[in-house]
Amino acid sequence: MMFFLNFAPKAKAVHASEIDAGTWAVSTVMTRQNLVPSPDGSRMIHALIPMWDMCNHENGRITTDFNATSDRCECYALRDFKKGEQVFISYGPRTNSDFFVHSGFVCMDNEQDGFKLRLGISKADSLQKERIELLSKLDLPSVGEFLLKPGTEPISDTLLAFLRVFSMRKAELTHWLRSDKVFDLKHVDCALETVVEENVRKFLLTRLQLLIANYPTTLKEDLELLETTLPQMKKMAVQLRVTEKRILSGALEYVEQWIKA
Repeated sequence: MMFFLNFAPKAKAVHASEIDAGTWAVSTVMTRQNLVPSPDGSRMIHALIPMWDMCNHENGRITTDFNATSDRCECYALRDFKKGEQVFISYGPRTNSDFFVHSGFVCMDNEQDGFKLRLGISKADSLQKERIELLSKLDLPSVGEFLLKPGTEPISDTLLAFLRVFSMRKAELTHWLRSDKVFDLKHVDCALETVVEENVRKFLLTRLQLLIANYPTTLKEDLELLETTLPQMKKMAVQLRVTEKRILSGALEYVEQWIKA
Protein backbone atom coordinates (compact mmCIF):
# COMPACT_ATOMS: atom_id res chain seq x y z
CA MET A 1 0.00 0.00 0.00
CA MET A 2 1.42 3.39 -0.97
CA PHE A 3 0.28 6.93 -0.23
CA PHE A 4 1.16 10.08 -2.16
CA LEU A 5 0.94 13.62 -0.82
CA ASN A 6 0.72 16.49 -3.26
CA PHE A 7 1.91 19.76 -1.76
CA ALA A 8 0.25 22.18 -4.19
CA PRO A 9 0.81 25.87 -3.27
CA LYS A 10 -2.86 26.79 -3.90
CA ALA A 11 -4.38 23.65 -2.45
CA LYS A 12 -7.60 24.02 -0.48
CA ALA A 13 -7.12 24.05 3.29
CA VAL A 14 -8.00 20.75 4.93
CA HIS A 15 -10.11 20.82 8.08
CA ALA A 16 -8.68 19.11 11.15
CA SER A 17 -11.66 16.75 11.29
CA GLU A 18 -10.85 15.54 7.75
CA ILE A 19 -7.27 14.82 8.80
CA ASP A 20 -8.53 12.92 11.84
CA ALA A 21 -10.93 10.91 9.68
CA GLY A 22 -8.18 10.15 7.17
CA THR A 23 -5.78 9.09 9.92
CA TRP A 24 -8.44 6.83 11.41
CA ALA A 25 -9.18 5.27 8.01
CA VAL A 26 -5.51 4.58 7.25
CA SER A 27 -4.92 3.17 10.73
CA THR A 28 -7.98 0.92 10.40
CA VAL A 29 -6.80 -0.54 7.10
CA MET A 30 -3.15 -0.85 8.12
CA THR A 31 -4.00 -2.78 11.30
CA ARG A 32 -6.32 -5.18 9.51
CA GLN A 33 -4.04 -6.46 6.80
CA ASN A 34 -3.49 -10.21 6.74
CA LEU A 35 -0.81 -12.14 4.88
CA VAL A 36 -2.06 -14.83 2.50
CA PRO A 37 -0.31 -16.74 -0.32
CA SER A 38 -0.33 -15.11 -3.75
CA PRO A 39 -2.31 -16.90 -6.52
CA ASP A 40 0.84 -18.62 -7.80
CA GLY A 41 2.04 -19.41 -4.27
CA SER A 42 5.39 -17.70 -4.81
CA ARG A 43 5.04 -15.06 -2.10
CA MET A 44 2.84 -13.69 0.64
CA ILE A 45 0.54 -10.76 -0.13
CA HIS A 46 -1.70 -8.53 1.98
CA ALA A 47 -5.45 -9.05 2.03
CA LEU A 48 -8.46 -7.70 3.91
CA ILE A 49 -10.87 -10.33 5.30
CA PRO A 50 -13.80 -8.21 6.59
CA MET A 51 -16.20 -10.84 7.94
CA TRP A 52 -13.47 -12.80 9.71
CA ASP A 53 -12.03 -9.56 11.05
CA MET A 54 -15.33 -8.83 12.81
CA CYS A 55 -14.59 -11.62 15.33
CA ASN A 56 -13.20 -10.58 18.69
CA HIS A 57 -10.40 -12.40 20.54
CA GLU A 58 -10.51 -14.91 23.36
CA ASN A 59 -7.91 -17.28 24.82
CA GLY A 60 -7.45 -20.49 22.87
CA ARG A 61 -5.60 -22.00 19.95
CA ILE A 62 -5.51 -20.57 16.45
CA THR A 63 -8.19 -22.25 14.32
CA THR A 64 -7.71 -20.23 11.14
CA ASP A 65 -5.75 -21.46 8.14
CA PHE A 66 -5.44 -20.87 4.42
CA ASN A 67 -6.69 -23.59 2.08
CA ALA A 68 -4.50 -23.43 -1.01
CA THR A 69 -6.73 -25.87 -2.93
CA SER A 70 -9.87 -23.76 -2.57
CA ASP A 71 -7.86 -20.50 -2.44
CA ARG A 72 -9.61 -19.25 0.67
CA CYS A 73 -9.09 -18.49 4.32
CA GLU A 74 -10.88 -21.01 6.55
CA CYS A 75 -11.75 -20.49 10.21
CA TYR A 76 -13.08 -23.23 12.48
CA ALA A 77 -14.99 -22.67 15.71
CA LEU A 78 -12.85 -22.60 18.86
CA ARG A 79 -15.65 -24.30 20.76
CA ASP A 80 -19.39 -24.87 20.57
CA PHE A 81 -21.27 -21.59 20.28
CA LYS A 82 -24.94 -21.24 21.11
CA LYS A 83 -27.44 -19.55 18.82
CA GLY A 84 -27.22 -15.78 19.24
CA GLU A 85 -23.87 -15.99 21.07
CA GLN A 86 -20.96 -13.85 19.92
CA VAL A 87 -18.39 -15.88 17.97
CA PHE A 88 -14.80 -15.44 19.15
CA ILE A 89 -11.52 -16.52 17.58
CA SER A 90 -7.97 -16.61 18.93
CA TYR A 91 -5.65 -13.97 17.50
CA GLY A 92 -2.69 -16.10 18.53
CA PRO A 93 -0.01 -15.89 21.24
CA ARG A 94 0.43 -12.13 21.64
CA THR A 95 1.29 -9.94 24.60
CA ASN A 96 -1.06 -7.22 25.78
CA SER A 97 1.38 -4.58 24.55
CA ASP A 98 1.00 -6.06 21.05
CA PHE A 99 -2.79 -6.18 21.37
CA PHE A 100 -2.82 -2.58 22.62
CA VAL A 101 -0.68 -1.21 19.78
CA HIS A 102 -1.91 -3.30 16.86
CA SER A 103 -5.49 -4.23 17.77
CA GLY A 104 -6.63 -1.48 20.14
CA PHE A 105 -7.60 -3.53 23.19
CA VAL A 106 -6.17 -5.13 26.34
CA CYS A 107 -7.04 -8.68 27.41
CA MET A 108 -7.01 -8.69 31.21
CA ASP A 109 -6.86 -12.51 31.40
CA ASN A 110 -4.43 -13.01 28.52
CA GLU A 111 -2.90 -16.48 28.95
CA GLN A 112 -0.11 -15.63 26.49
CA ASP A 113 0.83 -12.28 28.02
CA GLY A 114 4.39 -11.27 28.80
CA PHE A 115 6.60 -8.30 29.56
CA LYS A 116 9.27 -7.63 26.94
CA LEU A 117 12.60 -7.26 28.69
CA ARG A 118 15.22 -5.83 26.34
CA LEU A 119 18.78 -6.94 27.08
CA GLY A 120 22.09 -6.75 25.27
CA ILE A 121 25.83 -7.19 25.53
CA SER A 122 27.60 -3.84 25.76
CA LYS A 123 30.20 -2.95 23.13
CA ALA A 124 32.32 -1.63 26.00
CA ASP A 125 32.39 -5.07 27.64
CA SER A 126 35.96 -6.42 27.56
CA LEU A 127 34.51 -9.94 27.16
CA GLN A 128 31.99 -8.97 24.47
CA LYS A 129 33.50 -11.29 21.83
CA GLU A 130 33.42 -14.35 24.11
CA ARG A 131 29.89 -13.62 25.33
CA ILE A 132 28.55 -13.20 21.78
CA GLU A 133 30.28 -16.41 20.68
CA LEU A 134 28.74 -18.38 23.54
CA LEU A 135 25.30 -16.85 22.92
CA SER A 136 25.61 -17.88 19.27
CA LYS A 137 26.23 -21.49 20.36
CA LEU A 138 23.00 -21.22 22.36
CA ASP A 139 21.13 -19.78 19.35
CA LEU A 140 20.55 -16.56 21.29
CA PRO A 141 20.99 -12.96 20.09
CA SER A 142 23.53 -10.59 21.64
CA VAL A 143 20.78 -7.95 21.75
CA GLY A 144 17.11 -8.85 21.97
CA GLU A 145 13.82 -9.03 23.82
CA PHE A 146 13.07 -11.74 26.36
CA LEU A 147 9.61 -12.36 27.75
CA LEU A 148 8.87 -12.32 31.45
CA LYS A 149 5.79 -14.52 31.76
CA PRO A 150 2.91 -14.37 34.25
CA GLY A 151 2.50 -17.27 36.65
CA THR A 152 4.79 -19.35 38.83
CA GLU A 153 7.63 -19.66 36.28
CA PRO A 154 8.26 -16.13 34.95
CA ILE A 155 11.87 -16.72 33.86
CA SER A 156 12.14 -18.56 30.53
CA ASP A 157 15.03 -20.90 29.73
CA THR A 158 16.32 -18.49 27.09
CA LEU A 159 16.30 -15.53 29.48
CA LEU A 160 18.06 -17.62 32.14
CA ALA A 161 20.76 -18.73 29.70
CA PHE A 162 21.30 -15.18 28.44
CA LEU A 163 21.69 -13.81 31.97
CA ARG A 164 24.13 -16.57 32.88
CA VAL A 165 26.33 -15.73 29.90
CA PHE A 166 25.93 -12.03 30.70
CA SER A 167 27.14 -12.67 34.28
CA MET A 168 30.07 -15.00 33.57
CA ARG A 169 33.70 -14.15 34.14
CA LYS A 170 36.45 -15.10 31.68
CA ALA A 171 37.10 -18.51 33.28
CA GLU A 172 33.43 -19.57 33.01
CA LEU A 173 33.16 -18.29 29.45
CA THR A 174 36.25 -20.25 28.41
CA HIS A 175 34.90 -23.41 30.05
CA TRP A 176 31.48 -23.23 28.40
CA LEU A 177 32.86 -22.30 25.00
CA ARG A 178 34.77 -25.59 25.06
CA SER A 179 31.90 -27.61 26.53
CA ASP A 180 29.74 -29.97 24.48
CA LYS A 181 26.92 -29.52 27.02
CA VAL A 182 26.38 -25.82 26.39
CA PHE A 183 22.57 -26.19 26.29
CA ASP A 184 22.68 -27.18 29.97
CA LEU A 185 22.86 -23.42 30.57
CA LYS A 186 19.13 -23.30 29.79
CA HIS A 187 18.34 -25.67 32.66
CA VAL A 188 17.48 -24.31 36.09
CA ASP A 189 19.57 -26.97 37.84
CA CYS A 190 22.69 -26.43 35.70
CA ALA A 191 25.88 -26.67 37.80
CA LEU A 192 27.47 -23.21 37.81
CA GLU A 193 29.84 -21.22 39.96
CA THR A 194 27.90 -19.73 42.88
CA VAL A 195 29.07 -16.21 42.05
CA VAL A 196 27.56 -16.44 38.54
CA GLU A 197 24.14 -17.49 39.87
CA GLU A 198 24.29 -14.80 42.54
CA ASN A 199 25.06 -12.17 39.89
CA VAL A 200 22.11 -13.35 37.79
CA ARG A 201 19.74 -13.00 40.74
CA LYS A 202 21.11 -9.62 41.79
CA PHE A 203 20.85 -8.28 38.24
CA LEU A 204 17.26 -9.45 37.87
CA LEU A 205 16.30 -8.10 41.28
CA THR A 206 17.72 -4.64 40.53
CA ARG A 207 16.30 -4.52 37.00
CA LEU A 208 12.80 -5.49 38.13
CA GLN A 209 12.83 -3.00 40.99
CA LEU A 210 13.87 -0.21 38.59
CA LEU A 211 11.21 -1.13 36.02
CA ILE A 212 8.47 -1.06 38.66
CA ALA A 213 9.77 2.21 40.14
CA ASN A 214 9.69 3.87 36.69
CA TYR A 215 5.88 3.76 36.57
CA PRO A 216 4.19 7.00 37.71
CA THR A 217 1.62 5.04 39.73
CA THR A 218 1.46 1.92 41.87
CA LEU A 219 -0.54 -1.20 41.03
CA LYS A 220 -2.97 -0.37 43.84
CA GLU A 221 -3.51 3.15 42.45
CA ASP A 222 -4.15 1.79 38.95
CA LEU A 223 -6.70 -0.71 40.23
CA GLU A 224 -8.47 2.11 42.05
CA LEU A 225 -8.42 4.18 38.84
CA LEU A 226 -10.17 1.37 36.98
CA GLU A 227 -13.00 1.57 39.49
CA THR A 228 -13.70 5.13 38.29
CA THR A 229 -15.18 6.35 35.01
CA LEU A 230 -12.34 6.87 32.53
CA PRO A 231 -12.20 7.76 28.81
CA GLN A 232 -11.82 4.55 26.82
CA MET A 233 -8.27 5.29 25.63
CA LYS A 234 -7.06 6.13 29.13
CA LYS A 235 -8.80 3.07 30.54
CA MET A 236 -6.93 0.80 28.13
CA ALA A 237 -3.61 2.45 29.00
CA VAL A 238 -4.26 1.87 32.71
CA GLN A 239 -5.31 -1.74 32.01
CA LEU A 240 -2.03 -2.29 30.16
CA ARG A 241 -0.10 -0.86 33.11
CA VAL A 242 -1.96 -3.20 35.46
CA THR A 243 -1.14 -6.32 33.44
CA GLU A 244 2.52 -5.27 33.10
CA LYS A 245 2.88 -4.51 36.81
CA ARG A 246 1.33 -7.84 37.76
CA ILE A 247 3.91 -9.65 35.64
CA LEU A 248 6.80 -7.58 37.02
CA SER A 249 5.59 -7.96 40.61
CA GLY A 250 5.21 -11.71 40.16
CA ALA A 251 8.71 -11.97 38.68
CA LEU A 252 10.14 -9.84 41.50
CA GLU A 253 8.55 -12.08 44.12
CA TYR A 254 9.94 -15.13 42.29
CA VAL A 255 13.49 -13.69 42.30
CA GLU A 256 13.24 -12.68 45.96
CA GLN A 257 12.30 -16.26 46.87
CA TRP A 258 15.07 -17.55 44.59
CA ILE A 259 17.63 -15.42 46.48
CA LYS A 260 16.41 -16.76 49.83
CA ALA A 261 16.59 -20.39 48.68
